Amino acid sequence: MNVRKLFDAISVTNLRAFQLALARPRFVREYFARCLREYDALAEQGLPHKDPIAFLCEKGWGHVSSDDYVNLPTRLADGAGLGLHELVILAAVTRLLKPKKVFEFGTYMGLSTSAFILNSPSDTCVISVDLPPDAKDENIENDEYAPIERQLIRERKVGFLLHELGLENRYQQILCNSLDFDPTSQTGTVELGFIDGGHALKFVRNDTIKMAAMMAERGLVFWHDYGGRGGLLALSRYLEELSRSIPVYRLNGTSLAWASAPALRHLVSGSGNLG
Repeated sequence: MNVRKLFDAISVTNLRAFQLALARPRFVREYFARCLREYDALAEQGLPHKDPIAFLCEKGWGHVSSDDYVNLPTRLADGAGLGLHELVILAAVTRLLKPKKVFEFGTYMGLSTSAFILNSPSDTCVISVDLPPDAKDENIENDEYAPIERQLIRERKVGFLLHELGLENRYQQILCNSLDFDPTSQTGTVELGFIDGGHALKFVRNDTIKMAAMMAERGLVFWHDYGGRGGLLALSRYLEELSRSIPVYRLNGTSLAWASAPALRHLVSGSGNLG
């Protein structure tokens, strides 16, 4: 690309950002966050990219078949930021891994939970943790929640989509603050984990440590919103620090980061550092 084309591209981008700021100012932060996330991926900054599906096949934990498929709910608008590509990845990983147990921090409306249920064997145990409904009346203003998280806490209907799909009997809902959750009864049993709860450092660290204690000898754990800025920056920095102890990867084109179950288990065995 020559210099003139480069400046043309920059000027068009700046113009579009200005137009968005005028027309829909509440989306400007999201726009720039997406741009910065894409920049980091293209510039190979932060976590390295690796395909979790290819990893499953390499480990012999799953096999890709040309006639296989994934199931998704038709309502995709209640995912609290979970994109379609991300949902497909989670569904595909579930389909290939066939986990005996799935554990999730952050139910919200139940979009990711539904993908786990619809793509796992009928005897898979799916457990999801979220704040109790009356948490919206608690004093969350003084807690370490990002502003967007406070809004989501107030507006959410925990597991609403799961009830609409008739899946309420296919999973176990735990209502509590993840800081108060005791993972002891789940130790060594979870083969697929998903962390998408509070994004402040104390929540991310807490949920990661507890997920590490629950992971089985095979499987994967995913974090949502890697690469974000503002209230999401603590999560990105924590995972990048974590990657100094174990392999942690990003999936380009998404805000998903992931690690293998054995790697995460290594951190609670006394050999690693969970921060």
